Amino acid sequence: MFLHMIWLASFPRSGNTFFRNVLFEVYGIPSSYYHLGKKKKLDPDFASFPVVKTHLLPHQLPAEYQSAKSIYLIRDGRDSSVSLAHHRKEIKKLKKSYLLNLFEVILGIGGSFPGGWSRHVTDWGNNASITIKYEDLINDPITQMERLRSIIDLPEPQIDKLPTFQSQKKGFSRYGSGNTKNTSKKKIAANKFYRKGIAGSYKDEMPKYFQLLFWLKHKKQMKIYQYYKNN
Repeated sequence: MFLHMIWLASFPRSGNTFFRNVLFEVYGIPSSYYHLGKKKKLDPDFASFPVVKTHLLPHQLPAEYQSAKSIYLIRDGRDSSVSLAHHRKEIKKLKKSYLLNLFEVILGIGGSFPGGWSRHVTDWGNNASITIKYEDLINDPITQMERLRSIIDLPEPQIDKLPTFQSQKKGFSRYGSGNTKNTSKKKIAANKFYRKGIAGSYKDEMPKYFQLLFWLKHKKQMKIYQYYKNN
């Protein structure tokens, strides 16, 4: 029985959905979500779940739950920014080019997250109970998930049920394929939601001048979490 809710926080496109799928499929633990968006329905029972996903900053959460323990997922901000820019254009259907979306994501303007990636990382990095790097999560998900035993009771993992990037992209997982029960629609939604899932994809999708802009804006936090200019 879960007595206390735990936040699962991340800047968008940092492995939150993969984490939730591993948690559900391997450990049998469901999760909910919390947001402030007007176009997406809020789960009224979110606090009854053992784990709750959010992209909000700590101070934006309900006051009564701000002291709850938390897991923070962090990904190389360049990869997150590229993925979020594509997400805004292709899934959110914002009528802006990919490069304009990327520019706004990097600077945290135009309806993107205020302050951008480093603001999010700074606020959560100083509050999280456990911080997990996306790159470590995709390389060895079970080892990273087992770290949660310090804050939550986990059953023994059913490793044979571990989801893969491809199984999620085909719509076989609980999260990331929309709310529809229609198999074909789930597959279409999942195929759009899961793009590449690899580390370092920004090298092919972020122009050099944007890489420089990102580094000038976010280099302090990048260095703290050992993401370097040329890696």
